[in-house]
This record gives sequence, structure tokens and C-alpha cells, in this order.
Amino acid sequence: MRGRNFLGTATLCVAVSLAFAGPVWAGDAARSEASAGVGLAGDRGDGPVAANAALLPVLVAEYQVRDARGERSLVLVRSADRIEYRMQGEPVEVWRRTPDGIARLELFAKEQRSVSWSPGDLRTIGEVPQWEQLASPINPELRARLQRHGEAKAFGGVALRYRGESAEGQAIALEWIEADGLPAFYRAGKGKASSGAAGAYELRLRKLERVSAEGAFTATLDYRETDYADLGDMELDPFAASYLKHRGDAHVH
Repeated sequence: MRGRNFLGTATLCVAVSLAFAGPVWAGDAARSEASAGVGLAGDRGDGPVAANAALLPVLVAEYQVRDARGERSLVLVRSADRIEYRMQGEPVEVWRRTPDGIARLELFAKEQRSVSWSPGDLRTIGEVPQWEQLASPINPELRARLQRHGEAKAFGGVALRYRGESAEGQAIALEWIEADGLPAFYRAGKGKASSGAAGAYELRLRKLERVSAEGAFTATLDYRETDYADLGDMELDPFAASYLKHRGDAHVH
């Protein structure tokens, strides 16, 4: 899969567009509203299931990412059936469990547009993510390549320290919060990552909290939604044409 790496290699499993190569042309990250508004396509947001979900706390993890591109923020918002990634300067990625599998939504704040991918769309192009891998910016399977090296305190709890190398021979340092299934710290490559320097990649957890589901996720009410399968028939739509050009798809049906 392009963009987000689901294979558990040394490469950081964070995405510039967290699942596939999303168009970086969108510019500003999507804004969060005071209220979550509506969810993904087909998610009416009513009924007892939605009501019960709204009562459960949502985990919000704020990270600092540092690599050759510089320093920027990454926010993960996670509930039992919905995951959202907000990378500074990139489209927002939203994932949701459905009876048919995992659905995906990309949000482009500047254009106030969104692109939805049904589970069937993802299966058709052979890009089917695993929920456990989406739930963390680092693939949990990566730890199988590493050796335990003690513990560290992290956000009122304990993080397990791991050290080792990736399949590509990169040095890996990881501090993993087992209770939340999240990295407190991750570094790939030798030395401290710095702007303009190739190789090193760092991810550091800055804030971890549980909040009410109301307002935790990006509101989509004001976005014009387009099904991924319809993009190929929208040649005259500038947004659709630019999306397909940057994704590299000749057509979509």
C-alpha cells in the first residue's frame, strides 16, 4: 500500500496520507468543529448504537513528527469503531468499521470536499487495511523484530522499551504503551532527526487524553462528499481531476 505502511517494516507507519498516496496539494489540514456533525457516508448518527457510542470516551493522542521535511504535528483520534488521523498540512484520514468491512474518508478543508471509499472500493483496488494496524501510527507487528530493553515512565503509566533493526537495516528505538496500544516514542535511523537531513524519523507523544465523543472527531457536515467510484466520470470537476492526477489513477470506475 502506498503512503501508510501496513507491513510492519522499519519505515514509520505514519502517513503523509495515512493509507494511500493522498494529494498533498490540498494544503491546510481539516478543521475540527465544536460538534462532530455527521459521520461517514451511510452513518446516520442516530439510534441506540450511535447513542451508546457517544457516551464512551474517545482517545486523543497528539504527536510531534520530525524528519527531513521538518517538524509537524500528528493527531490520532480513536474510538471502538472510528479512527481519525490529522497530519499537519495533509488531508484528514477517517476510518470506520461497518458491517461490510472498513470504510475510508478523506477530508480536504481548503476545498470543503471529501472522498469516500466503501469497503468494496478498497477491496477492488487491493488495498484493505487491518483495524489493529490503523489503530496506531506504528504497526504493532514491528515489535516482533525488536528486543525488550527495560521500561520507561510515560503519561502516568509504563512504556516498554524496544531496540533493534528493521528489515532494511535501520536502527529502531521504540517505547510502547501497552495499555493503550500506542507508541510513546519511535525513532528510525541513527541520530536525531533534523530538517533537511535524510534518514532519521522521530515520533514523540506530546499529549494523551480521553475525551467525550461529542466534538472529538472532525465535523463533515459542510463537506461536499464524492464517492471514489464516481471520480472517473467527473472529468470536468477540477477537484476530481486534481485528485486523480495526484493519486496517479488514469480512471476510476
